[in-house]
Amino acid sequence: MTIDELACEYETQYRILSAKAKGLTPLLCIKRGRELYLLRKKIKVYNEMACECKYIASILSGYYEED
Repeated sequence: MTIDELACEYETQYRILSAKAKGLTPLLCIKRGRELYLLRKKIKVYNEMACECKYIASILSGYYEED
């Protein structure tokens, strides 16, 4: 696997995780109490993981570029 392919994989995971977080967002107005807390926590984790994937993808895609 090349660095560009790996960057593409991270970008794909970014899209998947972002979609999961976005798909859970409408449930925020339905859940209450502990379920709401856990849902917010899950969405936060998905968003954090997505941001990390996006960051890593950007680093990998520019790996061979000169400064």
